[in-house]
Amino acid sequence: MNWEEVLNALGEGVLVLKGPEVAFANHFLVENQLVREDWKGKHYYEAIKSLPFISMVGRALGKDFLSEEFQHFEKFYRVVSKKTGELLVCEVSDVSHVKKYEQSKREFVDNASHELKTPISVLRGIVETLLEEEEDQRKRRFLEKALRRIEQMQNLVEDLLTLTKLESGRERLNLSEFKLRELVEEVYDSLEQEFVKREVSFENLVSEDFKMFADRQKFFLLLRNLIDNAVKYNKKGGKVRVLAKKEENKQVLEVEDTGIGIPPEHVPFIFERFYRVDKGRSKEMGGTGLGLSIVKHIVFLHGGEIRVHSKPGEGSRFSVIIPIYKKEL
Repeated sequence: MNWEEVLNALGEGVLVLKGPEVAFANHFLVENQLVREDWKGKHYYEAIKSLPFISMVGRALGKDFLSEEFQHFEKFYRVVSKKTGELLVCEVSDVSHVKKYEQSKREFVDNASHELKTPISVLRGIVETLLEEEEDQRKRRFLEKALRRIEQMQNLVEDLLTLTKLESGRERLNLSEFKLRELVEEVYDSLEQEFVKREVSFENLVSEDFKMFADRQKFFLLLRNLIDNAVKYNKKGGKVRVLAKKEENKQVLEVEDTGIGIPPEHVPFIFERFYRVDKGRSKEMGGTGLGLSIVKHIVFLHGGEIRVHSKPGEGSRFSVIIPIYKKEL
């Protein structure tokens, strides 16, 4: 058995290019109608039958490594390409079952969240009405406790709906120019009571003339989650600062705090949904465990990245870095 027979027996695709010409394509690619049967020696844009796949191979030719996904008919594929000498080798895997599972999971969360919104709103209205009419202090304490729990449930449902939309891939950016300092002030106004309650000070160090070109509504949500975390996990008498700067073709937004910090072993996981560094303290803070996951998806939607620098006991700094978009986009 030669190497071509081995590759043809695989349950995933193998495409080899020598320059722009196809040197090898296994049976998987032909059987799934990704590559023509008479591929040998042809230019890749003649041999490949899928336009998204053609575009991906074109990008891969200019890079040492590429990992992307594309859809062809009803199926989803993941391509990992590597350059080996003068050859470009592409591994193509059918990930349709994973995509279908993720879609089913998103649909379930979305439907469940929508179904929960109405009864939770009704329940909140009932408890608020009872609280207004109740004079007995013991009963009021029970109602206030119940109301706090209902608010937590409501926040969780809202965050689940937001995250499901962001993960769906259907969300689009509504880009516009805005003054970042004004947006930061709006976020602070919405969280002012939290700062007062926890005795934490706030500094908006963004200059008056600093303008961003991004999705303003989504950036409000991003900032609110970062600043909310910064105040909740701070110390009494602590401080939260927001800064911004421009570096070459990038916009950098930073949220700093003087809080409890994050142990190094937890940093790689903090953007996962429901991940909590200190489960006991997080429960006490009343967070949903979805805030940083929402932040991550908003940053990725803008084509950016987020970095974390933190020292336990000293505080954390979250840096959001996104490209500077042209206004005509």
